[in-house]
Amino acid sequence: MTNLKRLAIIALFAILATACSTQKPISDKDTTPVTVKDPSSKITSLLLSAQSAPAQQAAQLKLAAAKIMLQQNKHTDILNLLDPLSTSELPKELQFSIALLQATAAIALNDAASALQYLSSDIVDEDISAALLKDKYTLLASAYGLSNKLSQEATALVTASEYTNDQQEIDSLNETIWLVFKTLGLDDLAKIKEQQNNSYTLRGWLGLFIGFKETPYSEKLIANHWLKSWASHNAAKFPPQQLAGYLSKEPLLNSSYTYQHVAIALPTQGKYAKAAAAVLKGIELAAKNNPANSNIQISYIDTAVHNSGDAILNQAELLGADAIIGPLDKSLVSQLAQMSALPLPVLALNSTAIGNSNLYQFALSTEDEVRDAAQRAYKDGRRNMLVLVPDNEQGILAASIFASQFNSLGGQLVSNTYYDTDKGNLTDSIAQMLQLNQVEIRALQKKLKTLELREAIRNLIRQDADGIFLLAGAADAYQIGPSILYFYADNLPLYATSRIYSGRENPVRDEDLNGMMFGDLPWVLAESINKQQMATLSDKTQTRFGRLFAFGIDALNIAPNLYNLATEPETSYTGETGELSISADNYVQKTLQWAQFIDGTPQLLPAQ
Repeated sequence: MTNLKRLAIIALFAILATACSTQKPISDKDTTPVTVKDPSSKITSLLLSAQSAPAQQAAQLKLAAAKIMLQQNKHTDILNLLDPLSTSELPKELQFSIALLQATAAIALNDAASALQYLSSDIVDEDISAALLKDKYTLLASAYGLSNKLSQEATALVTASEYTNDQQEIDSLNETIWLVFKTLGLDDLAKIKEQQNNSYTLRGWLGLFIGFKETPYSEKLIANHWLKSWASHNAAKFPPQQLAGYLSKEPLLNSSYTYQHVAIALPTQGKYAKAAAAVLKGIELAAKNNPANSNIQISYIDTAVHNSGDAILNQAELLGADAIIGPLDKSLVSQLAQMSALPLPVLALNSTAIGNSNLYQFALSTEDEVRDAAQRAYKDGRRNMLVLVPDNEQGILAASIFASQFNSLGGQLVSNTYYDTDKGNLTDSIAQMLQLNQVEIRALQKKLKTLELREAIRNLIRQDADGIFLLAGAADAYQIGPSILYFYADNLPLYATSRIYSGRENPVRDEDLNGMMFGDLPWVLAESINKQQMATLSDKTQTRFGRLFAFGIDALNIAPNLYNLATEPETSYTGETGELSISADNYVQKTLQWAQFIDGTPQLLPAQ
């Protein structure tokens, strides 16, 4: 593979050699060679002109001759011509172009060590054009490949891909990157991941292939999970052929069914047992309170015992069930999603990255709340949003989902800011997000009164944004709120998820959240008959755990309507967890209710 790839790179340079240098054309009448058609004669003419030309022009003429030699595969002649040149006084891009041609010739001669030496220029990347840097890192990759240094080869190829916007070049590089990464083991990938200052592009490739190596034989599932976090990645926009195959989705063929007997697939023990018990309480309340469920037979499958997708389906068949609600365990949902076909409808109580005919995915997920926040902000008239999220995998995922949803609506994500409460002050992150200099702010504080200060600081805040999306738990939100006020940025509407609210009103504690808006379940923000009745059965109704009661209620109530909701896009169901509809991929989507903290208390906002 490496030899073929190296030869392809050399051929590319033979074709593109005339673009290697961006120096000004030579205009001296005495040194301009006569145009000749024969390449060898042209080389001779160029070299004769170089003998009497000033140093810079002589170097340019020899470089031009070397490019013609490259087309003739005269690699040794190239090195004999260019190696004696003293380049230290030449313009940086001319020095760089000469080094690239020397490296190209060395690679053609299988001399990787010399190629790497030629490419170890002291010239920093910031001083060189993107086109030349793309060539540099492509050559570095080839030299590393010759040396069998596959980790460095992969890293260099990724860097090369960052210096081009040409789709054909990116497609070609991504195919090569894919092939090289496939050869790396998990230990190799982990070592690259440990490097300092890895770029976004490299981190994306690493995340994908580490997932493949850690969970073999689940490429389709891993790839689709990866896509949710890395939608802006070049490999997501221009996927290699094999990755595109993993990401392709077959059309879903929903089937109507007679809803008379449902099997509830939940565990009675294990890590999901407490959550399952809460969901089951909700299901039982819906069976009792909703007349439409009065004639439904309910059976139970203990997924702690029947702990595989096949076992759940087999047990449902023995019970004679028409449909299944569950499982709750994400790994079991993934098993069902990867089956070739499901013999009966399944309303899974978790989600996975891939779909399946007759598999409907219903989850209480932060991802759904992030999408709803993007929709709410856009409907409120926001068009240019800032994103403030934690510096971890969940934050990266949230930023990607928000950007994807907001951009699809017609908005624009202005910037992402990642905060880490373990490494620094949240106020510093917010200042960075707002593009404020805190030294300048402190100077203003010393000389201006409050009203003048507020106007002065607001004038310093970046003017290209009209709102903020925040992902934070309550502990971080209690710090972020005062920092926003400190910089007088409370005129930028702030949209958050339900993580900032415990579910129980506490005006004193929540005063620092004033002005923040968040989406949450109707169950949390409003009263209902179901909620009142559940309060007589459990003291956890108003806690975050209590959301699972609402989840169970809606699961049983929407199950008879799955086919209609899936095949009639305009239909929806008003439930305890939101206004529910089913997407083209069979995901149950929730439009949440929204509230804003005023005097430390969440106040409902009008529906849009």
